[in-house]
Amino acid sequence: MKTSTYPEFVQLVEQFKIFPFSDLIPEHPSLTAAAADNVWHDGSENDPWQWRVRIVKDEHAAYGKFFGTKASFIHVDLFPQVRVLLSQGKSVEERYSGGLMSQDAKALYGIVREAGSMDSRQLRKASGLTAKEQKKDYERALVELQNFGDIVITGAQESDFEGGWSSMCFESADHWLNETLGRKKKQADDLALAKAAVKEELEGVCTEKAMKYLDKKLRLNLSAR
Repeated sequence: MKTSTYPEFVQLVEQFKIFPFSDLIPEHPSLTAAAADNVWHDGSENDPWQWRVRIVKDEHAAYGKFFGTKASFIHVDLFPQVRVLLSQGKSVEERYSGGLMSQDAKALYGIVREAGSMDSRQLRKASGLTAKEQKKDYERALVELQNFGDIVITGAQESDFEGGWSSMCFESADHWLNETLGRKKKQADDLALAKAAVKEELEGVCTEKAMKYLDKKLRLNLSAR
């Protein structure tokens, strides 16, 4: 399975619904595998590195580290349901009060929610986690929020100096869905309905091993059927 153009990549994400950036899900395609023969980091329209933020700006998919520390794309039509499963239907406040969320993650979420959208450099400064020894705490909190589906990556702020890496821009999932995309909350907030919708979409395109991985991450309870 190969892709050489951005439209082909969009079609793959639409087909598989959950599409990792690199190898993550067993027996499941990824962007780095599908576009292995492309020219990476050349800045052209066929550069897959550019596609990771373009597909979000074009409103085809959400992007973030939803499963562990590796990034994935989730088709925009399925993301609301996947987000419910990632958080198990619990709000930020419920998770924090229940000991399921760190104080750093809760604080970062409050900053992003208030700002609407913020790049990583500004966010770290606003968080106060600016000391060298606090870098891991900051990065861990960011991953935690993405694993819960609370925030998504919506762009990249170019570096201030030549040759430097760009800084990712984050937006709360609520803001991205409701304000940016204009998708108001529906019954996706119901955990049982979300499970049913995600199962239906994934079972037709995932292998048994891929479904086993996603079952564990999303708590689909496939073995209970």
